[in-house]
Amino acid sequence: MIGNGNGDHAQFRDDVAPWLLGAVADGEREAFERHLAACGRCREEVAALRPAVEALPLSAPPVVPPPELRDRIMGVVRSEAELLQAAGEGADRPERRERRRLPVFGSLRPALAAAAAAAVVAAGAVGYVIGNTGSGGAGERVVAAKVTFPAARASVRTKDGQASLELANMPAPPRGRVYQVWLRRNGEMPRPTRALFVVRSGAVVIPGGLHDADQVMVTAEPPGGSLLPTTKPVIVANTA
Repeated sequence: MIGNGNGDHAQFRDDVAPWLLGAVADGEREAFERHLAACGRCREEVAALRPAVEALPLSAPPVVPPPELRDRIMGVVRSEAELLQAAGEGADRPERRERRRLPVFGSLRPALAAAAAAAVVAAGAVGYVIGNTGSGGAGERVVAAKVTFPAARASVRTKDGQASLELANMPAPPRGRVYQVWLRRNGEMPRPTRALFVVRSGAVVIPGGLHDADQVMVTAEPPGGSLLPTTKPVIVANTA
């Protein structure tokens, strides 16, 4: 039986970083998201780690993974499947199995901490550029967004096919919700992105850039995001 309160924090705290990276299996992801909706401590960890996760794609140039990487990963998957089959479903099986992580997760928190520090510096630099010039450098374009919260500011920054949402003084999303970025073109149905965030100030990378979208929107959605908006936009930027 899986609980949903702060009392289960120790059971789920190691899932925060893998969940942010999209590395949790569907069944465990759903259990974690149910817990996340009720656990303030896990939501605080999500809020603290998300800027670092969002900064990771920008911390190194993209590379093509070697063909043998898939074989190594599938080897780990097969190994775990064989262990589970051998163990069976005994009555004395613990309530929640201690899962063996890929080696990357063992050193994940130090890496995220370093990336978080870089993200804080980057966020400060972004705030300075927007606050003092209102425009980007060569090849950059910065579009101010309309925000429903009086004290908050937001803008969309694009350069070389990449895009990010720059935030300042955003309030926390409603309890049990996260902010989700949407792309829209010619008034059509908004397209969901994988950009989910709870950060109040900083930069949120929009995966894949804007493509042909002429409007960027942000709504408050359940953890994990939605396929269609369920609330009214709190941020709207016309990028055409």
